[in-house]
Amino acid sequence: MNAPMRRQQGATLLVGLIMLVLLTLMAVTSFRLGKSNLQIVGNMQFRTETVRAAEEAVEAAISLPTSVSVASAANVDVNADGTPDVAVTITPTLLQAHVVTNAALVLSNPDEIGCALGQAQAFGVVGAAVGNSLCARTLYDLRVVATQASTNTSVELHQGVSVQVPADTVCSVVPC
Repeated sequence: MNAPMRRQQGATLLVGLIMLVLLTLMAVTSFRLGKSNLQIVGNMQFRTETVRAAEEAVEAAISLPTSVSVASAANVDVNADGTPDVAVTITPTLLQAHVVTNAALVLSNPDEIGCALGQAQAFGVVGAAVGNSLCARTLYDLRVVATQASTNTSVELHQGVSVQVPADTVCSVVPC
């Protein structure tokens, strides 16, 4: 029937302990894997929030054409709790600028009517024969750096923007 107690070696106990160790290792591994996946998703969420805050600051900066040409800083409240969450700095770089000629203006466009310059007497007037209008078209590269305060998540974006400005604002860069 049953073997005497002195002949039992404890094989069942040993197999049971090995299985328990293996199950514990599997549980710890799955916990760590789940934790790292959660961290990855959280980091992606912080990055996405920071990118959206940077884009919001760029939209605010380019809504006023005069503010595009100067460096600016903004604080964005991402979660609408009343405290700024993301600090954004915008650094513009002028890539191109050219004065628009009167002949190139589209006078049906309300933004370009103010650019038209009537032809005055050309004799004896310096620069009158060039046919330039009062407006210039510029192309800026906006370097945007956004940093989230709580996580120190930082992103850098580059946004190109073309802006029509008064010609005398770019006369130091291009001939007018």
